[in-house]
Amino acid sequence: MNWSEIRPELLTGLYETVAMVGWASLIAVIGGVPLGVLLVLTDRGRPLQNALINKVIGFVVNVGRSLPFIILMLALTAFTRALTGTSIGLTGAIVPLAISAIPFFARLVETAVREVDGGLVEAVQAMGGSTRTVVFKALLPQALPSLVAGLTTTVVALIGYSAMAGAVGGGGLGDVAIRYGYQRYEGGVMLATVVLLVVLVNVVQLIGDFFVRTLSDRTTRSAAWLRAPRRTRTTVTAVASVGLVGALTAGTLGLTSEGDAGSDETITVAATPTPHGDIVKFVADNLAKDAGLKVEVKEFTDYVKPNEALANGDVDANFFQHVPFLDDFNKKKHTDLVPTVGILVEPIGIYSKSVDDVSALGSGDTIALPNDTTNEGRALHLLDDQGLIKLKKGTGLDASLNDIADDGGLTLKPLEAAQTPRALEDVDAAIVNGNYAIGAGLTPKKDALVLEKAKGNPYINILAVKKEDRDDPAIKKLGQLLNSDATKKFMEKKFPSSIPVFGPVK
Repeated sequence: MNWSEIRPELLTGLYETVAMVGWASLIAVIGGVPLGVLLVLTDRGRPLQNALINKVIGFVVNVGRSLPFIILMLALTAFTRALTGTSIGLTGAIVPLAISAIPFFARLVETAVREVDGGLVEAVQAMGGSTRTVVFKALLPQALPSLVAGLTTTVVALIGYSAMAGAVGGGGLGDVAIRYGYQRYEGGVMLATVVLLVVLVNVVQLIGDFFVRTLSDRTTRSAAWLRAPRRTRTTVTAVASVGLVGALTAGTLGLTSEGDAGSDETITVAATPTPHGDIVKFVADNLAKDAGLKVEVKEFTDYVKPNEALANGDVDANFFQHVPFLDDFNKKKHTDLVPTVGILVEPIGIYSKSVDDVSALGSGDTIALPNDTTNEGRALHLLDDQGLIKLKKGTGLDASLNDIADDGGLTLKPLEAAQTPRALEDVDAAIVNGNYAIGAGLTPKKDALVLEKAKGNPYINILAVKKEDRDDPAIKKLGQLLNSDATKKFMEKKFPSSIPVFGPVK
């Protein structure tokens, strides 16, 4: 990709990162400061001593801190959707980021407040000061430099978390890095996102350090601030807070706005990057407008989130899977997604960097294969067809490792489908889905040791929708565009190893 193509993606990713981190940091302050202060106040010998409340708050904070962010984000999918109406994109990432940040910051607040001299608290109480006075006149003002240092640490951690959010459709620079740098093997894009993240972290750290030094030096600027009238300080703080919230709100609305589609009908399609996302983008950029449609593409890098997003109403359709995979998802998740039209077959193939012929593979070799139910079965049947293993009689499309009657001395290594092309450096061969082979720069017809047969292939990649939307006029228009001669010519030129298979699918 050239710079003119990737620059808008990088800028949007940067803005999304700043927006999601900004909102999460603000919510972390609102939720974390009270929790941290309560952890101190309810401890033994403190003004609000209460062992039960202290232990409950401590337990909740510890649970929140113990969960890896990527797991927390997936676990909160339903809650995020109920709260914001979506579990993907910028809006969907803010909720788990904020929830992960609150307990993290709460512990930092607790540490900062505990460092305040106990004698000062006793002095305030001796003069008749209430608990409120102790908190707002003694603890928080004295702990302010440490609180700012803790907030800086929290913001830096959130920048790292936001990059992880891109792995599950969260948007931001992490999403750009995964979709273009990782999935499309664009090293320049990966480097650019890393540089932007490094710069962003350093800017945040420099700003945080500046305020910590200023607040710690009570003989200069901070002293002048503290000597200012209370009304002035309150007004300035309120204006700054409103300005921050206003800027975040305006920026978030701008990033999440669908735009004015005029009289066009808008359809959002979830797709994996290559070739599915590229095909939908071709339709969106070249065919949709004349058909009275506005097509938007939301790219995902795994095989689970696109169906979840469709089932939950976050998108209107998806294009990444074949019918056996869809049937398996419906069965396991109790959803009712249906195919509309077939678009292409991407033959799965055996690839290797250590041998030039499939007959050279044998006992003692290690072969990587996809680990999802349908594609693992697909890979095992391909190995069976080549005589490398033997499956039990009557084994269906959903074959698993337990259905192997004779492994031929091979070691089979199931991996997440996107990882199989990258495993070629570490195994003797890998069975790779067509889309991931293309994304890795492989040419299936030339580079594969063997490809599965195209004729009668049941693994036709389809456009899927909710059952109630199958007859929607806009969905039918989109299906016609994806099955058009113009799309076929684009596919044959751009992805010659993919086989167009058009027509209705039931």
